Amino acid sequence: MSDLDEALRELYPPAEPDALSLRRARARVLHKSRSRTPRRVLAAAAVAVLIAIAGAAVVQRRHHPPGAMVEVAHTLSLAADAQSQNPDAPVPAGRYRYIVTHSLSMAYGPASSYRFGMRFETWVPADPDGEWVQRRTDTGERTYLVGGPGPDDVRAEPETWRGRCGDFFPQPGVDSCDRPGNWQEPTASFVDDLTRDPRRLFDQLRRETDGHGRDPDQEVLVYAADALRSGLLPADLRAALYRALALLPALTITERTTTLDGHTGTALGIVAAGERREIVIDPVTGAFIGERTRLTADRDGIPAGTVVGSSSVTYRVVRTVG
Repeated sequence: MSDLDEALRELYPPAEPDALSLRRARARVLHKSRSRTPRRVLAAAAVAVLIAIAGAAVVQRRHHPPGAMVEVAHTLSLAADAQSQNPDAPVPAGRYRYIVTHSLSMAYGPASSYRFGMRFETWVPADPDGEWVQRRTDTGERTYLVGGPGPDDVRAEPETWRGRCGDFFPQPGVDSCDRPGNWQEPTASFVDDLTRDPRRLFDQLRRETDGHGRDPDQEVLVYAADALRSGLLPADLRAALYRALALLPALTITERTTTLDGHTGTALGIVAAGERREIVIDPVTGAFIGERTRLTADRDGIPAGTVVGSSSVTYRVVRTVG
């Protein structure tokens, strides 16, 4: 098995204190104080409240200044409003939602490490319970970051899969249209069950990313990007997800204007564990352009600042498959 095959198998396998919290803390302190000597206890309560406020300020400063958080919230709010006001047009009977994802990923070998390109095309019928088609194509793009071409670096043959409800690898005894789904593979039932309330959606992301990844905030962003990249989330859910991401304390605007695969947008990201993970959106239209990973520290001979992964997604309605 080539390094590229191994890389493909790995990549594509079948709250902070807020005003309410401070009020609650103050209420608890004052409630306990009523059974004590008034003057001493009120003084102690005042000190306790000041400590709580100072602690909250320390937590907030540990991430980013308020101005940066406001800018993130404003950018994501604009994108969410645009999505809410412009829902997706329905796919007419007999036609398909055509989703194209272009990705650049890393392959690591004993003598070389390189970025390679893949193109995924998915045709979703107007009736999502019908047969979906997906085609995977190696674009032939290669960028060697360590070493050079070797005998195992061969271009993969195109592959095409078909399956009801997007289940390209059905399991015995499992109804393809009743699969539960997840953030990486959002089925119709998974999408329908997700709340559109941003705070509850954020809390769900926190729960389901707990214990995964190398940084809790960054992993929330990764899961959200996985779902957005699928091209299967409706506009109201994309809007809710943008607003949920605004609750991430570590999220910042990393580039106000950036270009990914020829599309211009704003990059928002989180730096952790030697990487800067980003999503790129168009704040005017609310379109999700894609995602990108850049090293912030040298790794395995690859210098800091190098892009080690990216993907972009576009979709439109088409008449036929192919």
